[in-house]
Order: sequence, then structure tokens, then C-alpha cells
Amino acid sequence: MVPVMAESQILSVIRVWAAVAWADGVLAASEAEGMRRLIRGADLAPQERAAASAFLDAKIDLPDVYLQKLNPEARRGIYRAACRMAIVDHVFAHAERTMLDRLQGLLGIPKEIADEIEADIPGIEP
Repeated sequence: MVPVMAESQILSVIRVWAAVAWADGVLAASEAEGMRRLIRGADLAPQERAAASAFLDAKIDLPDVYLQKLNPEARRGIYRAACRMAIVDHVFAHAERTMLDRLQGLLGIPKEIADEIEADIPGIEP
């Protein structure tokens, strides 16, 4: 697997989304399919695609690498995508709320901005 420090930004974002999808300890079929679509559509080198596919096999932790280096728009985009991934299985688990709260902090997104993003995604609960 590619070491975290050597990851491309795209692979790091996929890792974040995978961590959110795994937050409840289970990767639901709809979450796995969403991740597969994301991986297929991403601009990844073959070894990065293999590493990203491995995120589907076992629970992974949320990295903080790269997150603070992103501009505010990119941070909001990652948070929005993570919120969508958290609800793709139509179940919003407590562990996913915890993961989103952690991601919000790592990304440095103010609570009012996170609340606005979440308000646009049906099924996300405070």
C-alpha cells in the first residue's frame, strides 16, 4: 500500500470518504458501490487505484494528513461529500455523526458552515 505521506490528494480524499463510510463498523452495499464508483471515476495511477480499492476490505481510520493544506472551498467539498457518503445507506449512525464531527474539526470548518452543508443533505441529523 502507498504510505500516507506519499498519497496523492485524490487518494487522500478517497481515504477520508472510506473512513466515513466505515465509521459505523460496517461498509453497507450501497456505501461500497458508491466508493467503487468514486474509485472508478477518480484520476488515479494503477497502484493508487489498488490502494483505494483496499479501503473497501477493512475499516480504516481517518487521516489528518493534507486536510489542513486545502483551501476553504476544497474543505467544504470534502465535508459535503463525506456527509453524502454517511447517508448513502439511508442510515445515519452515531459513529457516522462522530466521524463527521471529527472531520469538521480536522478540516477547520466552522460549525455554522457545517450546519448549512448538512441542512442540504436529507437524512443527516445533528
